[in-house]
Amino acid sequence: MKMKAYYNKGTKKLKKIFGRIIPFNTQYRPGDVCRINLEQLTENNSREIRVHPIYLGLTTDLNISEHLYEACSEYWKPKRKVQTDYMVVEAPNGRIYTDNESSVAVVSQYNRLIENVSLSLSGGKVSEPNLNNIFEQRYFMPPVKYNGTVFSLLTGGAGLNNIGHWFLDVLPRLHLLRESGLYDKVDWFYVPSMRYSYQTETLELLGIPKEKIIEGDKFPHIAADCIIASTAPRGNHTLVPKWLCDFIQESFMPYAEEDSDVITPETPYLYISRSDSKIRNVLNEQELLQALEPYGFKTVVSSQLSIKEKIKLFSKAKVVLGATGAGLISMFFCKPGTKMIEIFNEGFVIEPFYDIATKIDLDYEYIICQGNKRVRNADQGQREHLVVETDRVLEILDKMKKDRSKSVEVA
Repeated sequence: MKMKAYYNKGTKKLKKIFGRIIPFNTQYRPGDVCRINLEQLTENNSREIRVHPIYLGLTTDLNISEHLYEACSEYWKPKRKVQTDYMVVEAPNGRIYTDNESSVAVVSQYNRLIENVSLSLSGGKVSEPNLNNIFEQRYFMPPVKYNGTVFSLLTGGAGLNNIGHWFLDVLPRLHLLRESGLYDKVDWFYVPSMRYSYQTETLELLGIPKEKIIEGDKFPHIAADCIIASTAPRGNHTLVPKWLCDFIQESFMPYAEEDSDVITPETPYLYISRSDSKIRNVLNEQELLQALEPYGFKTVVSSQLSIKEKIKLFSKAKVVLGATGAGLISMFFCKPGTKMIEIFNEGFVIEPFYDIATKIDLDYEYIICQGNKRVRNADQGQREHLVVETDRVLEILDKMKKDRSKSVEVA
């Protein structure tokens, strides 16, 4: 499996290099950027784009403690406040090209890349539209043509294979589509991939039939009678808007109370293990689990659970504990007041889960573990393992118990 992963990664890298060297069908490379006039929508050429504003100038705040903000890795320092123009854009006779890695290009029938709804990443950061990777591409296979209207849920980065990015950067686009009033017009939904069970399960729960799905990793270049695309759910930054949290919870939390055959253990204390991953492992996990045993913790490997199992399990939780990573995205299914304890390596401290916790009213705490080397970037940081000081975890749990006992006595 490891050799296959290296082979696929190497093949993908070679294709990217040759794609910038060997010219083939270069007429598909955009010649310009289509700029959007938000102040006077009628000034936009309706034969090229039709713009549907959703949340213009929406401000999203980062409400985290000063201590955590200072601890955030220098290469990942988030902004305290961002402003985003959310919109949905129709492109008659448009097309979409993606490298399934860091670039999504929505192109108009006049061969211009459409700003705001196209996306390109460099070093994990959003690039300006004119710096989209497609402008460096020289090799293009012709697009596969679809009759009807296609809505794009494509996203750059890890939306292809990471459940956290799937919930943050892919699915919320459906909310923007609904707000635009164009949902019923859509014939096809263009998604990054359908390789993983969480992808098929969530789309099914959201009422999107398989026969209406186009897979981006199989069809990276498509054209249609009409392309519809939206602003990225987190805009050009990493902060999570409140509407996104509301959409995920309103879409999936009803399944927490649904009568079903799904059986989950009756335990209010969850430890989220990363034992299914090769990165950011807790090296002293057995020691930690022994220390947690008297508290009744249940060890959960998130990738082994169905979406409905996660919803039911996390909705019953009183405490969720784990190292930072995609497995914690199920915090969306926790009820307000749930205690969440996130564990970081000091070389990889990032804000998204704390950001979400404040917006869904969780009782959040964190522990930063000492690392053994200097971390220079996110690619290195996300691979660093952790050694957890179990005493610090138990201190939080004991304090929580005492606080609850006091509140019961007062009541």
